[in-house]
Amino acid sequence: MDNNIIKKAINKDKDAFIEIMKSVEKKLYIIAKLKLNNYEDIKDIIQETIVESYKNIQQVRDPEKFESWITSILINKCNKFYKDQNNYNNIPYDDNEPDIENHFNIIEDKIDFFNLLKLLGNSEKEIFTLYYVNNYTTAEISSILSINENTIKTKLRRSREKIKEYLERGDKNEF
Repeated sequence: MDNNIIKKAINKDKDAFIEIMKSVEKKLYIIAKLKLNNYEDIKDIIQETIVESYKNIQQVRDPEKFESWITSILINKCNKFYKDQNNYNNIPYDDNEPDIENHFNIIEDKIDFFNLLKLLGNSEKEIFTLYYVNNYTTAEISSILSINENTIKTKLRRSREKIKEYLERGDKNEF
């Protein structure tokens, strides 16, 4: 993401803010989908995240940390929603939801990916998605989730092992 655009957004340039939101909206959706089970709730939480980030964007001191900053806001909002509503569920797949545009090459790959994530615990899903889908480093994930970086690395390794074991067994009916 272009740091100049982020700097403009920090200075309350609405067009720049809209541009950076467009560049992160798919990542935010994927993360929210891991935490929430209802498309309307996901939309609401993303909207709340956008509003809060616009109000507080001047807190961003380093434009390179913008994505980590907004991801932290989203995760905190999802966690608060879960706590308030006790509404957390494993990743559902709803054929009526809008597709994550071109994120996975074909719909079958997307279904397989979300089904593979069902093998993982909630924390592992979150870390695995931040790392492999959103391309955050382990250091960035550590900062976003306030978890030790070695713990992040351990959970990633265990997640890969679980998925590898599953794929080697070929247990298609386990989902």
